[in-house]
Amino acid sequence: MKVEEIMNRKVLTVRSDESVAKVAALICLNNISGVPVVDEENRLVGIVSEKDILRAMYPSYTEFHDDPVRSRDFEDMETRYPNVVHLKVEEVMTSKVITASPHDPLLKAASTMILRKVRRLPVVEEGELVGIISQGDIHQAIFKAYLSFP
Repeated sequence: MKVEEIMNRKVLTVRSDESVAKVAALICLNNISGVPVVDEENRLVGIVSEKDILRAMYPSYTEFHDDPVRSRDFEDMETRYPNVVHLKVEEVMTSKVITASPHDPLLKAASTMILRKVRRLPVVEEGELVGIISQGDIHQAIFKAYLSFP
């Protein structure tokens, strides 16, 4: 099977100048773990995940250096969330995105996800976002193809 046979073609996306609050809402309301970031021509420029949002709540190196005791206060870090969601997507997104081609075999995409420790891959053709695929999508497709129950 190929990625294009099972990829989700209706992909929720955001722009880099939008707020992290919009991403957080999309993630929570749609039960997903990340959203591709595209430009005006639907070209992939990044991806933002729950992990990126949570990571933004941790202190910077400078904050850690200036106040190592306070910067280890995890309950205090949690109070940073309202500030994080007011950031722009470009401030927290991952710019170097690992992608798949629609013509890739499913297990090539799965191998990439496993090796790179990501749960989803944007599917890109000539720079344009055409879909997204997750580990769950791949597992379900293989399960349906090779196992059947009476």
